Amino acid sequence: MAKKWRKRYVVVKVESVYGEPSADMTDATILEVVMLDGGNPYAGDTAARERMRNGLGAFEQVNTGPYVERQVRVPYAGSGTPGEPPAYSPLLRASRLSEDITADTSVVYQPVSEDEESLEMWWIEDGQMQHSSGVRGTWSLTADSQGLPYIQFDLTGLYRKPEAVADASMADQAVQAKELPINKQNTTASVDGHNACMSSLSFSMGNTVEYRNLVNCESVEITGGESTGSTNIEAPNLATKDYFAAVESHNGVTLVPVNLTHKDASGGTIELKGNQVQLSSISPTDNQGIMHYDIGLRFLPTGSDDNDFTLTYK
Repeated sequence: MAKKWRKRYVVVKVESVYGEPSADMTDATILEVVMLDGGNPYAGDTAARERMRNGLGAFEQVNTGPYVERQVRVPYAGSGTPGEPPAYSPLLRASRLSEDITADTSVVYQPVSEDEESLEMWWIEDGQMQHSSGVRGTWSLTADSQGLPYIQFDLTGLYRKPEAVADASMADQAVQAKELPINKQNTTASVDGHNACMSSLSFSMGNTVEYRNLVNCESVEITGGESTGSTNIEAPNLATKDYFAAVESHNGVTLVPVNLTHKDASGGTIELKGNQVQLSSISPTDNQGIMHYDIGLRFLPTGSDDNDFTLTYK
């Protein structure tokens, strides 16, 4: 029987011990997702098994270290309850973010440079399941005006062969607020204190994720990360805000605060905030016949502190 593309979902759980798969889905969460990319369920480098012979043609290829690559998009919204992490919090934590919970108030995420967490992932496709452990990744935010915002996670995990499965009856269904469109009613933003007419803002965690397969060792490691983004805003008069002065770096670099605050259908808010952001580039664009600027963003930490940015749900 043909497998239906729409009958697909994903289940996740933060690992207590790296790379050790659980026997079942107890305490795992069925995510509410916008999109599941097919990804690569059997990724890896290959080596050709070459031989000299009296003839031409291809050689066998051998996967020298199989792993899994998957892509998940989730709605940019909170759990619906202040102080409760969003359902996709395991994905944030497995992407080099710490989680700080203040009961009944807020949940704050920010980067870490050591002791990164990992997760288990059950990828289910119409009666077929691939269970991956040791999963880590990176993520990006897309917030376009008059569109529904989402976070996209690019995940890498240890390989296990897919198997037949009935359902995910042991996992809990995600408690997830609904996302609202990016617009004047739901969203506020500022760049260096200027409340620009903003068409879009994008953000990338920028993690470097490496699969390693050595003698006695197999893991997925996050070996680097640079948080960047861009925003498209209506070009103001220079007297109102001189963005060229902020972008110039030939005679010193200027670091400015950048803030994007958005609410979801539960009345909660999500705030992405960088206190030290370099405006790295500026390019004029046309937006409905109005002059706009595309501005590059680099979110910088203070020295060795992991304070590039904060992502706060409240």
